[in-house]
Amino acid sequence: MAQEVMSSALLMIATIIATVALINAVYPSIYGMTGSITVMSNTVNDRMKCDVKFVYETSSAQNSLTVWMKNTGKTQVFAESLEHSDVFYGKIGDVMTRAGYDAADAPKWTYVIENDNGNSIWDPSETIKISLSSPDDYFTSGDHRVRVVLYNGIYVEDAFTL
Repeated sequence: MAQEVMSSALLMIATIIATVALINAVYPSIYGMTGSITVMSNTVNDRMKCDVKFVYETSSAQNSLTVWMKNTGKTQVFAESLEHSDVFYGKIGDVMTRAGYDAADAPKWTYVIENDNGNSIWDPSETIKISLSSPDDYFTSGDHRVRVVLYNGIYVEDAFTL
């Protein structure tokens, strides 16, 4: 009888130790996964709420292009994020060229929030004017395209004729 009690007690202690060891091994992985899932969920949420549309493109000189875009999504785009966006341009059928934001030399682009409410943030329903400069007389008559890739990977592309 004493041996059975002793065996049962040892088995119970071994089971408790094994359970604690398993929890200590698995818990950090589960905790890390929840953090990753939260980050991914926030990223997807940001991308789903972000939407922009081209309004109009025009060229007043052969080395410059002006593009108007409207924030039609539900999220604000902060200046720091907008400045990390990419602008590409090219003739249809040609390889596109990347313009740097406010670069020292062309190709470069800058922007102004046309109907800013004073907070310098591209809010939903506000329009920005992008001024794009090319190092040569690139914006001659013909079919062109422009692509804007926002900080979060959302992009829009438009084809137009000059």
